Amino acid sequence: MSTPAPLQRQRMHVTVLERCQVSPSPALAQPRSLPLTFFDLAFWGFPPVQRLFFYDHHHSAKLDVPSFLRRELPLFKASLAAALHRFYPLAGRLERELPADGAGPPEVVCTDGDSVQLTLALCGHDFSDLAGDHPRDIATLRPLLPPLPKHGVFAVQVTVFPGAGICVGTTLHHAVADGSSYAHFVKTWAAIHRHEAEVPPPPLFDRGVVRDDAGLREAFVRDHRALAAAGNGRLRDWDLGSRGDTVLLATFRFTDEVLRGLGWRAESESSARGCSPYALACGAAWAGIVHARGGTVGRQQFGFVTGCRARSSPPVPGNYFGNCLGLCPVEVEVDETTELTPASASVSIWKVIEGLAEEGRALRDARGWVRLVRGSAAARAVTVAGSPKLGIYAAADMGVPWGRPRKVEIVSVERTGALALAEDGAGGIEVGVALPRGEMEAFRAFYSDLVAGLT
Repeated sequence: MSTPAPLQRQRMHVTVLERCQVSPSPALAQPRSLPLTFFDLAFWGFPPVQRLFFYDHHHSAKLDVPSFLRRELPLFKASLAAALHRFYPLAGRLERELPADGAGPPEVVCTDGDSVQLTLALCGHDFSDLAGDHPRDIATLRPLLPPLPKHGVFAVQVTVFPGAGICVGTTLHHAVADGSSYAHFVKTWAAIHRHEAEVPPPPLFDRGVVRDDAGLREAFVRDHRALAAAGNGRLRDWDLGSRGDTVLLATFRFTDEVLRGLGWRAESESSARGCSPYALACGAAWAGIVHARGGTVGRQQFGFVTGCRARSSPPVPGNYFGNCLGLCPVEVEVDETTELTPASASVSIWKVIEGLAEEGRALRDARGWVRLVRGSAAARAVTVAGSPKLGIYAAADMGVPWGRPRKVEIVSVERTGALALAEDGAGGIEVGVALPRGEMEAFRAFYSDLVAGLT
């Protein structure tokens, strides 16, 4: 990772040209509702998931607002409308607020005329700077993200950088869909935009495929209401943006070579064998953040999610739309004689991953998930957003003249204490990290020393 020039705080100037509504096309024949399952309710109260897709426009010399409005925006709207027809809950509304007594759990209600808000904007900022790996003030990225209307599920913004590129921002309510469902939607939308003859198989909305013999849905509703009544209904402890510090977002690349080196180190320092690239990248980043915070003594907490479609009994089909994730906590006690190293952190994560092979293990402690999330936030546990397995770069290939995105960012990690993971296209993993300025400088030094010692 190259060392950029010293960061200068800049104001981001984005001009909103239009806000319009895009409805599913063809329209829905009749109203439909989609109840939230216990998997969905585990993520109720989370900040929306916000991603940015930066596209190098392959005809950038011809990229100006009039030509974009005339040629590309109609195609963009049409492909979005066609994708929303297949994924109609994204155009719906979340009815009912969960903490209210006397009402059932929230559900997504979809009727004819429902729509997704699309914002069209113009920006003259340095496109390459915003789409880089180096630390950037996250405040410069926020204007590229669409606001989520009240009771809304999904929103989109497309920002044109004349002569340079295009940024597509999305905001998604986390209680409606997980990363797998989101990637399925993006892949479908992109295939339609490319005018592919065949698109991915349609999503499955049948809630009957999610078994809830233990009554977790009702238990989660009770827990959410009890926590809200006690004043612990939100996840403020993770939100870096609320602390008044300058928060930076940067990407750190764990190449195949670096991951192999981390694997050898983990094996030499422990009895663990075969740590996955996911565990190695997460462990190194977790150790780096603990180091950057300066707090190496005490209980260090990490959390990741595991896909439960294949782990459920009976299995949930892969094209199921919604959340279907299990929460997996990892804890390490660090004292004056030990430290959390990349190797020890990776091994701790890998042991939990290996334990998931036991049938039913992913859901064994599910009854405590809602309270686990609040406790993790209070402890500022490091968590994970995204996954290399989603293949988000390939999924978001919009075809000529857009192509694959140059860069994908999960900007909402600023508010969730998460590492933003994605594939790097060459067998490695890219990890997005949001930290206050001082901690980011310490983390970068930790990463640079780590890579230098491995390669």
